[in-house]
Amino acid sequence: MQCSRYDLQITIVKGLPCTVYNKTYDNGETFRLDCRTQCTCQNGTYACASLCPQENISPQGLCRHPRLVEVPGQCCREWMCDNVNMERPPNCEALVTPWAECSSQCGLGLSRRMSNANEACKPNNETRLCQIRPCHSPPLVNAKYARHHHIRKGHECKATIKSTTPVRLKFGDCRSRKTFHPKRCGAACPSSGSGGSGIVCAPELSTTVKVEFLCRSPVEGHDRLDGAVPGDDLWEPVHRPFSATADDYVHSVYVDVEWIVKCTCRRSTD
Repeated sequence: MQCSRYDLQITIVKGLPCTVYNKTYDNGETFRLDCRTQCTCQNGTYACASLCPQENISPQGLCRHPRLVEVPGQCCREWMCDNVNMERPPNCEALVTPWAECSSQCGLGLSRRMSNANEACKPNNETRLCQIRPCHSPPLVNAKYARHHHIRKGHECKATIKSTTPVRLKFGDCRSRKTFHPKRCGAACPSSGSGGSGIVCAPELSTTVKVEFLCRSPVEGHDRLDGAVPGDDLWEPVHRPFSATADDYVHSVYVDVEWIVKCTCRRSTD
């Protein structure tokens, strides 16, 4: 069959690139302005989102004089609160160490650091709750849709997974007043090769949030965290409306919690 001069010509139109600070990015390309800001080029313009969303949410309630502080070795700044209306010594140099890794690879754990944000300007141990993933992680696909959904090869190990249903944070006899959609790191994946190491996922970027918990017992201070049992699930699915009064959750306490922003997966060297 011969083609006429009127044959249809198909032209593929590509989206426009973006030029940001003398660097050019292709349409659809994701890039970072800095360690706190991630952007995506969209046909000549770009949209950005914060990788440290908790920096924009000032803690309320019992947090006095909230302020953002830099943490060595960590990109996201963290909110620091003064427990009392204090005046620090004029020659007090701020000392805040990075948070240690979560003490548990699955389930509830604890993370600690040293800080001198107190009236005497003396280094004190600070503790926060953390959970990299539940010990019994839910599947990537809801069972309702699993029959019709196929996970593509290479996507079995997803680094960062956000809860699709609201949960309350819990430890001991305490439950968070609000519900959340936290993120977790993917479960460890076996190696596809023979004799190779598996894939492990861990937090790459996280921040610290101060969460209000309602508790049944009136314990205060660090003694409150004695009720945190390692390996328990920090997240409790919301099955019914929460009535603090009816369930005797009447004692309010604010607790630091590690909030995962992004995880990364690497090949295990073990």
